[in-house]
Amino acid sequence: MIIPQDSTKSTDDASLSKQMAASYPPDSQLGEPGPPPYESHSTITPVLSSVAGSQTLSLPRPHQLHSHHPPPGLPMAVRALRGKRHLSLSALMGDVRAVVYITGSRALPLGGKTRMDVQSMMGTIRLELHAEEPRAPLCIDVHARLGESTLLLPRSFRGPLRVINRLGDVSMSEDLRRATRSFGDSLFVGDWREEELKQKKWPGDEATVDSMMGSVWVGYSDEVKGR
Repeated sequence: MIIPQDSTKSTDDASLSKQMAASYPPDSQLGEPGPPPYESHSTITPVLSSVAGSQTLSLPRPHQLHSHHPPPGLPMAVRALRGKRHLSLSALMGDVRAVVYITGSRALPLGGKTRMDVQSMMGTIRLELHAEEPRAPLCIDVHARLGESTLLLPRSFRGPLRVINRLGDVSMSEDLRRATRSFGDSLFVGDWREEELKQKKWPGDEATVDSMMGSVWVGYSDEVKGR
């Protein structure tokens, strides 16, 4: 027995098949996405682990310095960074321990700073900085919610130091304490120049250590601190 086919249904099925084929091309036509573009800054964000190690930030050398409108052929890796962190480290449930060596920062655009951000939600932070001179100013942000924070600055650091601590002790090394002036809740490391005070924004080094629940220790990177 031959069962006649419903010509209308067959036509509809064929039309639906063509639509599905157009909407969902074969896997071979999709291709895999390429890697993200290279950026001349470092970002590490583990979820449930610690961050530890040494990092060298080799910023553009003087011969790589260009104007605010670099030529099209200049690689992105050596273009000036604006509004970005040169180094960003963060951990959700873990410690962040890093030793950072900064080189070539004097080639940054006029007024540019070497910017670093270190965060941990539940864990300790230990950031040790070494910077060759001459260099560009440093801008450092350390934020810990539940855990101790240790910031070791280069001896050449000169500028405001903000320490925000809600529950815990704040300690400084003897050498840093002798070089620091206190103005209420504000601290200033070293001496300032009169021309710097006339500028709307502080042009030199600056550092902030913010701890919600945990002690804070700040000193120099060439001092022994076994933490």
